Amino acid sequence: MFIKPNEHSFLTGRDPFFKIVPLDGSALRVDEEFVFEPYHEGFIGIPHGGLGMGLCLDAWRRIGEPSYPVEVHFRFGGSGMSIGDRAIFTVEQGQRDAMPAVLARISKEGDKTPYLRAEIQPATHQNQTDNIPAKPGEQFRGLPYYRNCFVCGHHRTITGLQRRFRLHDSNGATIVTTPWGYDLTDIDRGESFLIGEEELHPAVLISIFDENTAWGGFMMTRSAGLSVRVDFTLLRPVGRQEKLLFVSEPTGIRGNPKSPRFFLAQGTILSMTDLGNPEPVAYGRGEWLILDQYTQQIKRNLLPEDDWSWIFPDDEA
Repeated sequence: MFIKPNEHSFLTGRDPFFKIVPLDGSALRVDEEFVFEPYHEGFIGIPHGGLGMGLCLDAWRRIGEPSYPVEVHFRFGGSGMSIGDRAIFTVEQGQRDAMPAVLARISKEGDKTPYLRAEIQPATHQNQTDNIPAKPGEQFRGLPYYRNCFVCGHHRTITGLQRRFRLHDSNGATIVTTPWGYDLTDIDRGESFLIGEEELHPAVLISIFDENTAWGGFMMTRSAGLSVRVDFTLLRPVGRQEKLLFVSEPTGIRGNPKSPRFFLAQGTILSMTDLGNPEPVAYGRGEWLILDQYTQQIKRNLLPEDDWSWIFPDDEA
């Protein structure tokens, strides 16, 4: 089988975050199944999109090619997934423009369109200067968080990433950031989210990136959305003790300006090993479908309670 086991992977290794059952396999394709569990949650009742994307990146690393740097094109669709749903995970080894590529998809039983498609191929463009948001100001306000979300949940029974995102006003620009690895708590937490003995799993990077970048679009529109497209370039592996800063900003909307259907945002992950010369290790952009049900869910469930009121000053709970 072309996908090799990796005992170090927190997603699929010795104590896997996804309980995956093999279905079928050949020299160029593998089909597996798993169930989305409550500890995979993002918004209440649905899995965090970063974990599905992370599972695709996990398969790429277990295959072993293409090598860094890579660009990944994620597309979400279908009728969506809920916690408790059975998913089919298919991975194929192929080529794009005569270069090695990994094609992965997560499908819901009965859906013609996959919940998630991923195409992973060698990076064709590594100049990320156009993707780096403005430098965030030193002053910020902490954004509210969920109870059980894999990324921002602060009261989970199973270890999560426990991020709190930060809103900066940088000369009128909306910038959202979150750090990783700046204290011993994060270093200890990182031990639970590895893909190698000294390497942080790319699922951590894409999951935090996805949520941090979505917050940028949210703060522009004051509306919540689900990922429909994420383009992500990974430049190199990230060490488990590296200090990182995730920086994102909104880039626009699609639809009626008074009631947009989508918001767009972009972001960069910076290694802060040299504070005077931050190094981009990944960057990307995405598009989110605005859904009022999740805006309302945020108002009812984010913590600290009623901390959304400063975000929606003209609304009532």
